[in-house]
This record gives sequence, structure tokens and C-alpha cells, in this order.
Amino acid sequence: MNRTKFRSAIIRRTILRTTAATLALLAAFALSSAAPARADDDDYRYRHSEAQEHGYRNGYQDGVDHGRYDIGEGYRYNIHSQQYNDARNGYERWMGSFGNYKRAYRAGYEQGYRRAFDAAAFRRDRDRDAYRDHDRDGWR
Repeated sequence: MNRTKFRSAIIRRTILRTTAATLALLAAFALSSAAPARADDDDYRYRHSEAQEHGYRNGYQDGVDHGRYDIGEGYRYNIHSQQYNDARNGYERWMGSFGNYKRAYRAGYEQGYRRAFDAAAFRRDRDRDAYRDHDRDGWR
């Protein structure tokens, strides 16, 4: 009987050690796989900001150009153009998500277009005021 108790004690110890070793391996595996996930997350954030930065910059410049053209031709304020709707100008796959690029492009496009129109309105008002003051300044 002593032998049976001794064997069962050895078996229990072996099972406990095996379970502990298995849990230790699982914990090590879980911790080691968390590091690359964090690196992938950082890479995603970087590419996310890349797409937004380039999208906004490209959209802003295109918006300014379109706004200046519309003002030069005497068109009314109309932001919606083929470029605005497509929002693809300047996009490259390495930048990241096209959806992020497109949102930033449109936001930049609106800002650039509005800035071009505001600048033209300011110049027109300033020129008109200068013309009015021309009659009153007495230099004639």
C-alpha cells in the first residue's frame, strides 16, 4: 500500500510540474506575440498619419488652384469638382488607407478653395476702398 501511495504522489507531482511548465510556456508565448502586435499598431498609426498628412497637403494645393481658376474665370463659389469627388490626386499605396487619405484630401481641398476665395474677396474690397479714397485724398 505504501508503494501505491508513493506512486500516486509521484504522478501528482509530475502532473503539477507539467501543468506549471505548460502554463509558463503559454505565458511566454502570449507575451512574445504581444510585442509584434504593438509594433504593427505603431506602424498603422504612422501610415494613418502619412495618409492624412499627404492627403491634406495635396487637397489644399488642388483646392487653392481650383479656387484661383474659378475666380479668374468669374465663376461662383462651387467646391465640388471632379478632383474633389475622386480625391485620388497624389495618392500612393505606401501612404496607407485610401479612406483616410480621401477624408484628409477633401478637408484640405475645402480649406484651400475657401482661402483662395477669401483672398480674392479681400483684394476686391481693398481695391474698391482704394478707388473710393482716391477721389477724397486731394492729390489730384
